[in-house]
Amino acid sequence: MIMKRYLLTIAILLSSISAIAAPKVSLLTCGPTDDYVFYLYGHTAIRVQQDGQDIVYNYGYFSLDQKNFILNFMLGKPMYSLGVTSFDEFLWEYSSQGRSVVEQELNLTDTEALLLANKLSWNALPENRDYQYNFYFDNCATRPRDLLEEAIGDIKYQLNPSALPTFREAIRDKSHSAVWYTMGADLCLGWKTDRQMSLRDAAFLPSYLEQELDSALRGDTNEPIVTKKVVWVEQSKTISNPYEAWRIPWFVFVILIVLLQIRPTSKIQILYHRAIYTLLGIGGVTIWFLAFISEHPHTWPNANMLFMHPFWFVLAITTYNKRWGKPNKWLYFGNFVAIVIYLILGLFLQELPKHLHILAIGIALDQFLRWRESRNHIEE
Repeated sequence: MIMKRYLLTIAILLSSISAIAAPKVSLLTCGPTDDYVFYLYGHTAIRVQQDGQDIVYNYGYFSLDQKNFILNFMLGKPMYSLGVTSFDEFLWEYSSQGRSVVEQELNLTDTEALLLANKLSWNALPENRDYQYNFYFDNCATRPRDLLEEAIGDIKYQLNPSALPTFREAIRDKSHSAVWYTMGADLCLGWKTDRQMSLRDAAFLPSYLEQELDSALRGDTNEPIVTKKVVWVEQSKTISNPYEAWRIPWFVFVILIVLLQIRPTSKIQILYHRAIYTLLGIGGVTIWFLAFISEHPHTWPNANMLFMHPFWFVLAITTYNKRWGKPNKWLYFGNFVAIVIYLILGLFLQELPKHLHILAIGIALDQFLRWRESRNHIEE
């Protein structure tokens, strides 16, 4: 009797599921723009069409008004949200920004599509929609990828992983129009960023996820994951290509060399050294904070910590002060050695910010001359 009731219940559930119209699920990939830094990498969303509704689930929502958002962002643990909008509104938003929208219709069974749609609907509830964002491993592209893999179970990616770039190369390619941002990212990201990406790693970038799915197959049937591809909006916004950031370090280097020829105690050289040391100290505090305190990925270990560090502030305050002659002598020498090691690491372990080695050589020369000068004064 119990078995009959159990079987009857299963039959009713199965008939109910089959009666529900299976949704059509698609992946939407949006092009980049350099209007804002967070637009540089493009975007991914999920489109669900069911029962006359056409909605888009978007894991890219955040608010600067959110409590402690800036602090949490600095600490590497900002909270993002899953937002829901209509497909028409989504198209209008991205077309008005001049950004492309490409749809990949997904090859899902009715049950898989229904489960995925229900999971998205559940995740979009106010109590479930927030998540801790991670630039590489938990973002607007990796979340749809994870949901798709969870629904299908086994996906065979066909893209050749040996052709993939390193994290740093991919970031530079996407952010080249934002000179200062690219330089800042290069400074703050350590040598883990110079590792070649795997297929799973590369999916943090929407355009790479799109490429991976284009050739991916279902593990059970060997059928393509993508059944149809539609370009809804063509990219009309062009990405600017400004002059390269190398001009900044070169410019500083030339000024440094000229000023080194001025008599050592001139006011202009004292001010110049203090300004340079202060800037290096500010950079050092930022890099060391990200490496030791924040949860941002790939910020530790970082060779740039040898070039920029908080101890530059000591020299910014005490340089040319005779009472600090002996301790500063060792700071000059320590900086010189640290920068030499930094340049060696740049040859073998970590790719340095573009052309920044020129500035590093100039600062190393400056520190060597200051060390020799301070040593001579002490001996006198």
